[in-house]
Amino acid sequence: MGQLAESIMRATLAAIAVLRIHAAALLVLALGLASAQAGAQRFEQGLLWRVEGGGAAASHVFGTIHVDDPRVTELPPDAARALEGSRSLTVELSLDPANVLALASRMVLQDGRDLAGIVGPELFGKTAVITARLGLPEQVLRLFKPWAAALMLMMPQQNPENVLDFALVRAATERGKPMYELESVSEQVDVFEGMSEPDQVVLLKHAVADFERMPRTIDRLVKAYLARDLAAMSSISQEGSNDSAEMRRLNDLFVQRVLDARNVRMADRMQARLKEGGAFVAVGALHLYGSRGVLALLVQRGWRLTRVY
Repeated sequence: MGQLAESIMRATLAAIAVLRIHAAALLVLALGLASAQAGAQRFEQGLLWRVEGGGAAASHVFGTIHVDDPRVTELPPDAARALEGSRSLTVELSLDPANVLALASRMVLQDGRDLAGIVGPELFGKTAVITARLGLPEQVLRLFKPWAAALMLMMPQQNPENVLDFALVRAATERGKPMYELESVSEQVDVFEGMSEPDQVVLLKHAVADFERMPRTIDRLVKAYLARDLAAMSSISQEGSNDSAEMRRLNDLFVQRVLDARNVRMADRMQARLKEGGAFVAVGALHLYGSRGVLALLVQRGWRLTRVY
């Protein structure tokens, strides 16, 4: 059980890394889904935005990407100064022990079934070949729900504690800044658990099919991020879209649940911090993009936005 527990915890850390900041971008990327933001003309460029209004001190919203690439984790000077001068840090979700344990309990099957019985021997076999390369034994893989297994295949192999978002948390903690979260583990997991089980199986099937392509696509996504090109990031996430009825249906589901609904929730919940002033709010970069993104929603709520970087 020691090895099983260790494997589950490692898989849990990887999965919470997906949930933490960049779930939307990676899921759209992995499935090749068309984004509802494709036609948007606003907020196509820029990662750091100053937010002003209501008589409060200026705050900043910063777009992140969930990788541990040193080119990303070394904050640009403008962002470093904004974080240093902030009163607080707000992130989507933190990697504290309570969140890790909460996610672990939601990832595993608890009804007597196993993953092989749900997805069938062919898909399970293909998944097991990949996860074995990732250091996850087949007996552990059997414990996971289809959506959880899919998420594990959608992240590059890296230490989740070294990615940009966790680096921001460490920097704020070292400086004694209070930290806030925009979402709970339960809310982020509900995005996936709210899918029907057949749709979860489809999600896993596409994660397996796209596994070899993922590193190259993520590299292109990182390059677009470094260029501060939100429109390019969105364009990359649309490549390889499938026009089947199944994929169109999943497209509608994911755009609504993973992007649009969460954008509204995050924009609403950061209001308290913005009204306090001096907030540094970090969310996945694709949440910033387009007419339905967080930035556009802040403008609708009366805030003045200025691109800093």
